[in-house]
Amino acid sequence: MKELIKRDRSAEEFTHWLNGCSQPLLISSPPYTGKTSFVNQLESESECAAVHYCSRAEPASIDTASLLRNLATQLVRRFPNLVLPYLSSVTLLADVSSSIDHYLALPLASLPLPPKPLFIVIDNVLPEIYDVVHKLQSSLPSWLKFVVTTRTLPTHEYLRHFSSFHEFSLSGEEEELREFAHSRLPQCREEDVVHASMGSWFYVDQVGRALDYGLLQPDDLPIGTEQLLSSLCSSPSLPTRLSIYLMLIKASRRPPSHSDLLSVGQIMVNDVLPSIQKDLEDLSPILSCSDPVILSGSWVDFDGDLSPYHTAWADHYKVKKRKTAQDLVELAYHLAHSMCSVDESLLVLHSLGAGRLSLACPVFDEETTGLLERVGCRVERMDEQEDFVFLCSLGDLNRISELLNPVSPSPPSSSSISLGFLAAASRGHVEVCEKILDRRPETVLLSSSPSSDGQWNGLRAAACGNHLPVLEMLIRRGVPVDECGKGGRTALRAAAWAGHREVVASLLHAKADVEKRDSEGRTALMAASFMENNEIVEDLLKAGADPNCVDSSGATALHLVLSNGCRGERHRLTLNTLLQFKSRVDLVDSHGRTCIHLAAYHGDECLETIARHTEHIDLPDSDGRTPLMLASSQGQVDSVQMLVSRGANIDSIDDQGRTALILGAINGHLSIVDLLLSMGADEGHKDNEGATALHYAVRHKSLELTRALATTSIVSTCDSQGNTPLIVAAEYPNVEVIRELVQCGSSPSAQSLEGQTALRVAALAGHESIVRLLSERVGDCEQKDVEGTPLLHSLLISNQLSMASTLLSLGASPSTRDAHGRTAAHIVSSRDDVAAARLLLRTTREGGIFEERDEGGRTPLMTGVWAGHYSIASFLLEVANVDPNAVDNQGASSLSVAVQLGHRELVHLLLRLGADPSIRDKAGRTAHDVARITGKENIRVMLKSATGSADSSGFGSMPSSPLEVARNGAHLARRTSFVLAAPL
Repeated sequence: MKELIKRDRSAEEFTHWLNGCSQPLLISSPPYTGKTSFVNQLESESECAAVHYCSRAEPASIDTASLLRNLATQLVRRFPNLVLPYLSSVTLLADVSSSIDHYLALPLASLPLPPKPLFIVIDNVLPEIYDVVHKLQSSLPSWLKFVVTTRTLPTHEYLRHFSSFHEFSLSGEEEELREFAHSRLPQCREEDVVHASMGSWFYVDQVGRALDYGLLQPDDLPIGTEQLLSSLCSSPSLPTRLSIYLMLIKASRRPPSHSDLLSVGQIMVNDVLPSIQKDLEDLSPILSCSDPVILSGSWVDFDGDLSPYHTAWADHYKVKKRKTAQDLVELAYHLAHSMCSVDESLLVLHSLGAGRLSLACPVFDEETTGLLERVGCRVERMDEQEDFVFLCSLGDLNRISELLNPVSPSPPSSSSISLGFLAAASRGHVEVCEKILDRRPETVLLSSSPSSDGQWNGLRAAACGNHLPVLEMLIRRGVPVDECGKGGRTALRAAAWAGHREVVASLLHAKADVEKRDSEGRTALMAASFMENNEIVEDLLKAGADPNCVDSSGATALHLVLSNGCRGERHRLTLNTLLQFKSRVDLVDSHGRTCIHLAAYHGDECLETIARHTEHIDLPDSDGRTPLMLASSQGQVDSVQMLVSRGANIDSIDDQGRTALILGAINGHLSIVDLLLSMGADEGHKDNEGATALHYAVRHKSLELTRALATTSIVSTCDSQGNTPLIVAAEYPNVEVIRELVQCGSSPSAQSLEGQTALRVAALAGHESIVRLLSERVGDCEQKDVEGTPLLHSLLISNQLSMASTLLSLGASPSTRDAHGRTAAHIVSSRDDVAAARLLLRTTREGGIFEERDEGGRTPLMTGVWAGHYSIASFLLEVANVDPNAVDNQGASSLSVAVQLGHRELVHLLLRLGADPSIRDKAGRTAHDVARITGKENIRVMLKSATGSADSSGFGSMPSSPLEVARNGAHLARRTSFVLAAPL
């Protein structure tokens, strides 16, 4: 699906829930109403800690172990100090409740409270994972909120699984669907699309794809998704064997690769490879991905008996060369669901050696597992397997001792011991750690093994989890106090970040290096400062930590305190402690910013304290922006007032020529704009692009912001491209802002250097209400740009039929000509746009527009024939009743052009509908002569009869109607773009 619009209303509802509701959130709506796209939007939010997408097309996505691992990977990326035990997939599957506790819940609970609530999302929750969802919802810490999306549920399912959730229905936001329809289908009327879609966002996107490929006409939309799919299934442009490919894709256990589908397709339809290849290429309009092959939206809902298609997949795996164990399991899956008998299936699997397989757990479903067991495959049951790492996380000392015994029949691997030791240290199981070290002393050296990505060791895990007994035991046993993995994060840094003062004290007593830096150049002091652990900051400073050392980005501990956006007593204490220990406020980071820049940007409550220690209040950063400019850009009113009171220059300019007022307007901060104007800021100042603050203000929906800056003189100013604020505003759907600018004296007729007017911009942006408002104030609906292209032509070229219809209703003439003398009819003919031609015919109520000529004397029919467009030529001849024998300035007729192009179907169409092959051009040539000169012998034979019937040469009869041409696949593919150029 193409990128959707940003769903602002739904996002506001979500933010309201995130900041004010303690319940988990259930986002529900009927199928294909944009839930997954909304989750895509949420994923980009800074508060999103993790997201998982479920899909039946991807079986692994609804596997419990895969789901938990995916969430865990993202959480570790978000929280580098999160220690997660590496539990086996069998453990995650066999004991969901306990594994979630130890794998996610307990580690997350050990993290410090973040400054703002975060959330995780599971999209498209399916019944197979309802229990997992319920356990996650009840296990996560309160600061990590839980969101799921699902199709609208029956009442009993809702009450059973989701009654504790706050529910939000996306389907209630029809205005967002309208916005999507407007952006995706500019050639259709919004009302028609919304009505026909029945609320389905998939419908809107699929119609858009169908129009792009020429499968539908924009003025004839099917009603509802079912009719849409039925209409497309009968399209001659999609494979006649479409249903076979749909069922093959659905029968595949996971999305098939293009090459695999090509192979099994050949088995199923028994046709040559090029034919199958062509079929798969023609599937593009209904696919969301071509390799692997994934069906779009409702196409996956096709029902039918899949057993014949499983049989084809089984045949594919049977003949596949160099089969892997995975291939044999896939074969078993398809055999188990095929038309083959059990005996036949067992014989096939036995002959291929499937009985020699040994599987760690059941696979796919009971039918597949049962078939493999019957052929002799060994399948371990999950309750028969032990996970050493899980035992260590649980602290099961007795069983760990048994497994570590030298005579144990199933001793754990070195990797499992290393990871188990890490899990025990992170859970504070000191006796387990000691037992492992007693039996396997080398574990101390393995504790930062590659299995933990080299980031963690037992000492750091214990420090981060505040497990002092484990930490002291490890130090007594000689573990280097500054041991760290490739990330350079020591136990001291971990404890300082987590706020564990006793652990920090113990490590300092053990001579931990307070200046040890991680891979980003940050010390324990920086970590403690960022987390505002004031007492630890003071302890580290007293232990000799340098308050002015900088990390790889040039930031000091004081920079980090000011960049975390926090407030409150801890924040003030930490900042004052650093200042007391001589932290410098004038050090510059890699962005050229000192502490006052950061404090101003974040609106820090300690800004005045920083300002008292700052010598230059207007010091510019590497972009030329002063602290006042940064505060203005972020809407920090108190900071702006304080900085101005201390002498900051309100009219300073940055490297882009922008002032604090312009930056406030760019970001839509009305309070900043009002404040700076009251202080005398220059509202007429232009930046390097020639734009004033008003040019930026009009992009926002705020009428008050525009009013604050709009004066009689300012509304008429132009930027370096000649755009007035009105022209800029017309690109955005803010009709009240447009009305305010016009009332202030802005001219609707003003043109930019490219010839753009406000009316042109609004029309091309699809803002009908603005177009209607401005059209009342201009006398010229032609609105030609600097190249002489009328607005109506531009709309037709950009496929905006709905807006073209609006413009015609407001008085635009379809006879208006461009620089090449072409009318709107020439444009639609050059694009093979039958729907637009119907629009022009309805508007003019007679076909005269289709007989007009361009500067070369060509009619719209000739333009369409030159482009080889059969559909528009048929429409013009059969519906608009144009003259087939009109000639251009060179005396050439449409028939002569079609003959020259060698377009057999067009020649037949023209002959059938009255074209005269005896017409001579100014060089005296008839269509017969053109055919002879250009070597079109087959067409010359057609011209001899002047009927299109075959003569004795045996070329066969020609199609008798456009529909028959389409059915035979002889029509040319529609062109979806058009370059304005006169035909040669």
